[in-house]
Amino acid sequence: MAWGGGNTNTVDAWCKRLRDNDTTFTSLHILSFRRVTTAELGLLFDALSTNTTLKELYASGHSLDHAASKKLATALEQNSTLERLNIGNDRMGSNTDVVKALAEGLAKNKGLVRLDMENKGLGGHAGGDDGEGSVKALAEALEKNRDLQELNLARNKLADQDIDILCKALAHNKGLKVLDLSLNSFGEHGTRAIATLLAAGNGDAAADGPVGLKEIDLSDNELTEEGGMAIGQALKTNKTLQRLRMSSSMDPPLPVEEGDEDKLQWDHDLATLNKPLSPDQEAEIRSDGDAVLETLAESLKDNNTLQEIWMDYCNISSVGVTFLAEALRSNQGLTTVRMRNNRIGNRGARAFGAALTPASSSGGYNSTLKNLELGSNKVGVLGWHGLVGASSLESLGLYENGINILHEAIDSHLLSSSSPSSTAASSLNAAIPNGVSTAHHVLEKLAHLDVGCNGISREDFTQLGVSLIKGALPSLIRLEIAGNGDRSQAPQDPGHGDDDDDDNEGGGDSEPRPDDEQAAWERVTDRIEEARPGLVIHWKGAGAMQQQS
Repeated sequence: MAWGGGNTNTVDAWCKRLRDNDTTFTSLHILSFRRVTTAELGLLFDALSTNTTLKELYASGHSLDHAASKKLATALEQNSTLERLNIGNDRMGSNTDVVKALAEGLAKNKGLVRLDMENKGLGGHAGGDDGEGSVKALAEALEKNRDLQELNLARNKLADQDIDILCKALAHNKGLKVLDLSLNSFGEHGTRAIATLLAAGNGDAAADGPVGLKEIDLSDNELTEEGGMAIGQALKTNKTLQRLRMSSSMDPPLPVEEGDEDKLQWDHDLATLNKPLSPDQEAEIRSDGDAVLETLAESLKDNNTLQEIWMDYCNISSVGVTFLAEALRSNQGLTTVRMRNNRIGNRGARAFGAALTPASSSGGYNSTLKNLELGSNKVGVLGWHGLVGASSLESLGLYENGINILHEAIDSHLLSSSSPSSTAASSLNAAIPNGVSTAHHVLEKLAHLDVGCNGISREDFTQLGVSLIKGALPSLIRLEIAGNGDRSQAPQDPGHGDDDDDDNEGGGDSEPRPDDEQAAWERVTDRIEEARPGLVIHWKGAGAMQQQS
């Protein structure tokens, strides 16, 4: 690999290595601050035409003129070794002649696997003399190219008309598998064009339609409720898409005024949580993200191809999650659901838990979901109680919620499994929304748990440590618990009793200093890791117990 920084790497040296087919020269990154003229880039492209060793060329941030782009087009036509390309700056799209030349080479290229065109200024030219000339030229190349598998068009200000042009071309493309359209400027019309493209992805290689995209990122665009629902409906017939990312694509929720807490979302009353919402309550909290998730969930009852859903910041409440949870009972395809910064609350977390917990008191449950990310969702202790029976989860993200007590759910759940007739077990049966789990371990497959910034006290960390030392969460190898704790008192060592208090030279009622708190957390961590050598605990980080500089 060569990096375009300093004086040891010169354009002449790169060109010589390319012409000599240096077998160690497989990657060239020309950093954006490196001064390289368009004429020098032209020389580089000339050498690339006959090269058979370079696999990737990254020269993002450097401008191209028409002469250089013509030489690049020739190189793309003749070179079948280069696999990954990122070229041009954020003004390239405004020069239609440059993009057309590049597109001519791309249309004839037989080697590129990934083309990175992020932030190349392709969109937003509808008022120019050539209209959408740059986008149209790229689209025509994509219609002809059959080898490109990954295309990154993020941050290009692509509007509805740009997306419409691209989708019509991609309807004839059988090779593209990954498409990144995040951080653009399209809305409902463009989203519907994408939905039409996805609906044609039936996986039939013999059909005129596409074999099908496997991954698409629509995040940070104004998809609208109707556009998002169109995407959901398209997945009912789509048999190829495996990863769907559409975070930050719905209108954000209105801010809650101080003192007007959303009681339906942040609900600590178990009796209320175990009752379904009334129609009026559901109507009060239902949002555009819920409508999109409902449509998507309906498709997932038949679609077992989709593996990942990312819907961070999509204004989703427990209403939408309830639809998805119900679909999970029959779906055996999803492995990852990511929904950070929504409003699912305890009710939504418990709906997920009910669908993922093996139980004798209900019908089907999901056994394939491995990764669930619910950070910043107003989930509290009762939501955590609902999740502890999820037998298939390997990674659970609960960062920045309100789960300040962890060990009670773990210990009680283990008790209910061993003695289901006990009083404690009977009490837990009401807390677990899907009845008594048949699993012998709480979250028995969980390898990664993130409970950072949950207001976990030193006492609860200690009690959690006791549970872990006794063998709770048997598969856990990484615990993220930073941003918790306070300065009021050090936690007790989980491996020793109260007799150790006699060793406190400070004696009496003196209040520990902030560094005492940190030392105590570190001591508890050491004891846990000593008993569980395969477990790593990340406890340091920004939180109440960290001293402010």
